Amino acid sequence: MSFTLDEKASYLYDFFMFPKLLYVDPDEIYKLNDILGDEIMNTFIDHQSHIDFVKAAKKDLEPHKDPLLGFYSDEGIGNYDFPMLLFRSYSFLGHKHYEDYLRTMLLDDENTIKQNLIYAILTVEGDHDDAADTEARAEAKRLLHQRDALQKLIRATPTTEKYRWNLMLLIDYPKDYLNVYLTLLKTIEPIFNDYHTAHQAKLDAFKKDTVSPLEAKGAEAFDELTHGIVPSDVLEQDNLLITSFVNPYRFSIMRFGEDRAIVWGLDMKHGFQKIAEFEQNSRKNRAKVFKTLSDETRYEVLRLIAAGITSTKAIATEIGVSSATVTYHINAFLTAKVIKAERSKSARYRIDYDRLESLWHDFMSDVKDPS
Repeated sequence: MSFTLDEKASYLYDFFMFPKLLYVDPDEIYKLNDILGDEIMNTFIDHQSHIDFVKAAKKDLEPHKDPLLGFYSDEGIGNYDFPMLLFRSYSFLGHKHYEDYLRTMLLDDENTIKQNLIYAILTVEGDHDDAADTEARAEAKRLLHQRDALQKLIRATPTTEKYRWNLMLLIDYPKDYLNVYLTLLKTIEPIFNDYHTAHQAKLDAFKKDTVSPLEAKGAEAFDELTHGIVPSDVLEQDNLLITSFVNPYRFSIMRFGEDRAIVWGLDMKHGFQKIAEFEQNSRKNRAKVFKTLSDETRYEVLRLIAAGITSTKAIATEIGVSSATVTYHINAFLTAKVIKAERSKSARYRIDYDRLESLWHDFMSDVKDPS
């Protein structure tokens, strides 16, 4: 198993994600992590430095707030943000600059871009097998010519009301908005570059402490670095790495067009270590699991996963919350090891019943009647 860091792709990923910091609440950064939870974040070594970075970036981005709202939803996590939709249909891997990437899209005719955006909305919540992907592309083609049905889809999209209107405009006039987005990003670029330069030392440390072991020892190093928290069987034989200082505690396997890559935040080596340390304290860990299960919405999410409904979008629609909320709850379950990630075509997650039974057995032992 091989791992290769793509530094250019890492730069582009962070550049497109950077404006999203405008809508991040520094006091709720822990909610944006794919693996870390609030209890771990509160003891995380670099947590405060990241909060300071986010606060400074928000201040620098504030003058651009109004135009950015046309492309980024005003919520902490945005699966339907314009760049996330573009990533779904157009891979930026191999592109040297954001202008090159966006201008490549402008070579497509208007209807092709529209259809690709609709397809992205239909599929952005997760991976689909070949049959489901073919079905989604056929549905996107149909919706292109069914405006009432398209509007219904947009109205049902689990994002903010304000941003749903923007989504409709993005689909109606994609080339116009791509050009506006290009112009807007040019004003953001010097701000971003200052922060990118400031994080260069961390990038160098990531290459030494994470990338080099992965290149040398492959799957063995992956298991060591993640402390077995992420099963290596969800990976490919050849894995492309994208790192992020904008989302330093993120770890996820993402699809970019036809490409796949692991987004591995700059500080996740320490993050996985903190999780492992937390796991070693069995009673504290049990308390965290029970706390994880105590929320009513979270309970509903788990119940739906048990019923075989593992699409984030489907769960969000079923219980009437945003996809961001569902993502947060699923990440809490993954952290607590209540569920496991799957590569099955029929499900993305499954409940770890053995772990739940073991936790309950240990809990009963803790509170058993001494007599």
